[in-house]
Amino acid sequence: MARLSGTTRFAFVLTIAIVAIALLQTSEGRSSKPDSLREEIWWQSEHESVANPQDSIEFELSNEKCPSDLPSLEALQVETPDLYLSMFVELPGATSVAFLNPERGFVAERTGRVFEFRSGQMLAKPVIDLSDQTSVEMDQGLLGMTISPDMRWLYLNRTDLAGSSVVTAHEITSTIGELGSGIEIIVVDQPSAMHNGGDLVFGPRGHLFVSFGDGGGLGDPYGHGQDLSTPLGAILRLSVDPTKWPPHQPAPDNPDLGIGSDPRIWVNGVRNPFRFSFDEVTGNLWLTDLGQQCVEEINILGLSEGGENLGWNLVEGSRPFLGVPSRSLRDPDFEYRHARGRCAIIGGLVVYGALDPILEGRYLFTDMCGGYLMALDRGASKQVFELSLRVEQPVAFARDPANNYYVVDLANGVWQLGSR
Repeated sequence: MARLSGTTRFAFVLTIAIVAIALLQTSEGRSSKPDSLREEIWWQSEHESVANPQDSIEFELSNEKCPSDLPSLEALQVETPDLYLSMFVELPGATSVAFLNPERGFVAERTGRVFEFRSGQMLAKPVIDLSDQTSVEMDQGLLGMTISPDMRWLYLNRTDLAGSSVVTAHEITSTIGELGSGIEIIVVDQPSAMHNGGDLVFGPRGHLFVSFGDGGGLGDPYGHGQDLSTPLGAILRLSVDPTKWPPHQPAPDNPDLGIGSDPRIWVNGVRNPFRFSFDEVTGNLWLTDLGQQCVEEINILGLSEGGENLGWNLVEGSRPFLGVPSRSLRDPDFEYRHARGRCAIIGGLVVYGALDPILEGRYLFTDMCGGYLMALDRGASKQVFELSLRVEQPVAFARDPANNYYVVDLANGVWQLGSR
């Protein structure tokens, strides 16, 4: 069979929705269509660079029909005539944006390049070009970017040519010019080009949180999600200083997860935690995790919840997978099953600043298979509102210091959310 070529948007987020893509999207660019869902999964797994035998329990569970009693996303469609999206920076292939101030910042391109923008105008020459050192197969590429609290360092999370996840820090200058190759902060070997995770965000206390997926294969065949000795399948919490050696250490109050555990781990049990953010008022971490073939989930974690096990691959959301839900596993705060054209959750920010009453204090997110912006109420109802705003290939959200909100679109660039 031919490799999928016309579905680049899904190869990026990245095989997160292998099964859902087969069911929900057309086979654009494919020379022949698989005869069955099983064949689609097996064809994809043969191209994942991870041995995942067809008779393995992980493969079998990844090929089961999703239970009908999983919660569906019953979004209330609302008209939002006062809200609009305007192009802020045009850059096909954009994956992330970070702001020094409302007028100046950086936009990352999946290929490994970073461009500076000033007053909404992107400079023609990249300030960082690591395209000759960056792999872009499947879930790979320059995936995450953030700026240190002192505004001195630009941090990148990308995949190198060996397939490893690499976090680097690049010193920011006040003048226009190249930022250079940077200082290597951490390198994590990946077993495949899938589920690399890739986000990084500074928390309220100045520590760097970094997400890594389980490293791929259907159903996490290596068991990384429940292996506390590896940073794969986990969120790390680090103290970082690029001017010292070593440039990163485990945050001093990280949880003690036992003998042989990686002291950098803050929480474990994640599959592909592609995006996360902090609520700027409560300080809670909002973490989205992309499911195997059935469930997308959101976890809302207080800073005191370090050490929690989010469950993968014992469970997928609240659905039993290799195990069953138990008191030792933290349930997701919100989840929905793949249905109605949705397959891949993209988070997300809690919105403040009265852009529109429908957004105020709610969690703004989307699903890559659909692209409509949605707002989740944090109350007991967990009501979701679907806005009449859509982007083609959403991969990230951002906020600048003036509380303006942005959506990163892999197909076109960065959109700014505005209000009339």
